Amino acid sequence: MAPKARFRPDYKGIGRILTSKTMQGAMEQRAERVRDRCVADAPEDTGTYKSSFRVETGIRPGPKPRAVSKVVNDDPAAPYVEWGTSRTPRYRAMGRAAGVE
Repeated sequence: MAPKARFRPDYKGIGRILTSKTMQGAMEQRAERVRDRCVADAPEDTGTYKSSFRVETGIRPGPKPRAVSKVVNDDPAAPYVEWGTSRTPRYRAMGRAAGVE
């Protein structure tokens, strides 16, 4: 009779994979696609909002570190453009782009 196959996970090894440069690169590529969609959907009144999108990549701190990438817009008007105000419509460029991935 053949012996049964067993799998013994190496949790430290899996953790190293999830924080590796390769995983960070994969997360960054996905975030860049989202950023490109944000730029395509963003309004162009002054161009400041549209040109303020960037991608940040790194490792999430904490007990279970992971490679992360996020799309950031640091224009002071970004929340108003994204969510709107009583006088302006909401564009939701980032919200719609997040559905891409």
